[in-house]
Amino acid sequence: MTKPEKGAGKGLTPKQEAFALAYFETGNAAEAYRRAYDVAENSRDSWVYVEACQLLDHPKITLRLQELQEQAAKLSIFTRQKALEELEEARAKAISLDMPAAAVSAINGKVKLFGLDAPTKIKAEVTGKDGGPIQSEEVTARERIARRIAGISARTDAPGDTGGAE
Repeated sequence: MTKPEKGAGKGLTPKQEAFALAYFETGNAAEAYRRAYDVAENSRDSWVYVEACQLLDHPKITLRLQELQEQAAKLSIFTRQKALEELEEARAKAISLDMPAAAVSAINGKVKLFGLDAPTKIKAEVTGKDGGPIQSEEVTARERIARRIAGISARTDAPGDTGGAE
């Protein structure tokens, strides 16, 4: 764990500052609490979770975590924005050099950077009739949406349903 900077964590106790730093480092509130407060190994996890959550709700700790995130963003050497800029530069250069494969590669890099390369099919598991064995089938998102719409339509067109308010 790193030592806090001078003036950092203003108004926090040393243990609260240690908690904030450990949480920032691990992203795990329970682990940060265990590190900062020297919790015994036989302590109940539920108690640790409650204490850690209460610390995360503390306004001064919340501010300290925001400060740490801002510092990290300023000190970050390679960010998503920088990656995007480099991929765009590579794409533009590939086009100017008439290298379509390299341009496509740069575009694919941008797609992956923003998580737009999600699978087109999902695997849905459903139980059989009357709680029978689970059946698996692969369906496209379009098929899944169409099934839901058909189910909603079937419910609204049920006999005795006038469709209006009573």
